Amino acid sequence: MSNYTNSLNPFNNGQGKDKNFQDQLSKVYKAFKAKPLTMKEADVQTNVMRENICRYVKRLVEEGKIAVRRKRKCKVTGYPYVNEYTGNPDLFPKTDQLKLF
Repeated sequence: MSNYTNSLNPFNNGQGKDKNFQDQLSKVYKAFKAKPLTMKEADVQTNVMRENICRYVKRLVEEGKIAVRRKRKCKVTGYPYVNEYTGNPDLFPKTDQLKLF
């Protein structure tokens, strides 16, 4: 069975999707580690669709691998109030949470 025929098989086990997900997730994470970006800037830099980047950002934030650094104007869209994310722990915002107790 050729790859083309196999990709149309409704009983395909989906292993290709998992690999693609991991490849894209890794690419997006590396982009945020390299420099702070908005989601749309990451889209342009990595060629990963912004819709997918949104899912990856949610996951990476939940895992503590990236954080919102600040709000700023996006260099791609020009929208003035978007989140800038970073994967560099040195740039994570400082928290005062421990000072409350």
